[in-house]
Amino acid sequence: MLPVRIVGNGLAAHVLAQTFLAQNIDVEFFASNLPGAASQAAWGLLNPVHLKTRTLTYGANQFDQALQFYRWAEQLLGQTFLKEVRLRHCFRDEQDAKFWLQAWQENLHGHVTLEHEYVEVIRAASVSIPTFISASTNALQKAGVFYNRLAGESEMLESPKCQWVVWAQGHWATQSHLFGWIPLRPSAGAQVEWEQKSSDFQPLVQHRGFFFGQDPVNTQIHRLGSTYSWSMEPAYIAEAEAELRQAMVNFPDVQVEGNLHFRLGYRPASGDRKPILGPHPIFSNHLLFNGLGSKGLLLAPGMAKLLAAICLHSSYEIPPEMDIRRFYKRCKSMR
Repeated sequence: MLPVRIVGNGLAAHVLAQTFLAQNIDVEFFASNLPGAASQAAWGLLNPVHLKTRTLTYGANQFDQALQFYRWAEQLLGQTFLKEVRLRHCFRDEQDAKFWLQAWQENLHGHVTLEHEYVEVIRAASVSIPTFISASTNALQKAGVFYNRLAGESEMLESPKCQWVVWAQGHWATQSHLFGWIPLRPSAGAQVEWEQKSSDFQPLVQHRGFFFGQDPVNTQIHRLGSTYSWSMEPAYIAEAEAELRQAMVNFPDVQVEGNLHFRLGYRPASGDRKPILGPHPIFSNHLLFNGLGSKGLLLAPGMAKLLAAICLHSSYEIPPEMDIRRFYKRCKSMR
């Protein structure tokens, strides 16, 4: 089998590459470093509980598989980037506490513990996504399969029909002639980082939609985020910075000792909020790996394993809720 070509340079693309190599599938990795990648502003939180809706998140049953993947990747790449964390949601008011008690009684008693002023997720983890990507990049470079350049669609379409090409470019798929018909709804998210002294016990705290905590690798690096907006305007970064500065006041443990560093990225969410996986309706050797939204850490390992099976066996059943075929009619209507 010819090497699988992977186009992208974010979390999803690197999870794909390491998954394929582990199954003895050769790859060619084209690092398309496009601005606004979700990985640039992702908190890096592996969490099976949706704290806003007080429910298990989509893909919560893949938590153990994802955690196992990142532990394995640490050993493979010789780099630490994963840390299990104590994730807390501070009650906003008495009504919020009452709703959490109800959710705990109904379906979350095995996933969270209730305290007087907060609820704590029993199992959660934090991943330093930049550290993981850097370690994966080094490994791909040593293997001689990393190409630090943008791969154009016309170039990739010249690939033999027997060669798989996987497109994992996040929100930039909306600008694609090949997959531009996919109904992606990118959402903007910004976070802020700074340095302050690390503490022996520093839970990762969620309050009014923002997470605050330490980086799992460098505990002097603290971050807060992320914002959520449907705006794709360049001017949104100024609005996001103001929102983050205001949010920092709500966390008493924030003690900025240096400059603030703001980062903006766009989550590649689909219109129906489900991931998108599968072949192009015409160019069937071109596969899309997208739509993971804010759940990339949780969903990417399982989806990558499924995609590896597709590449190895040519045909493999994809769960209907993530199958790209649910959007094929849109492609036909745009031709």
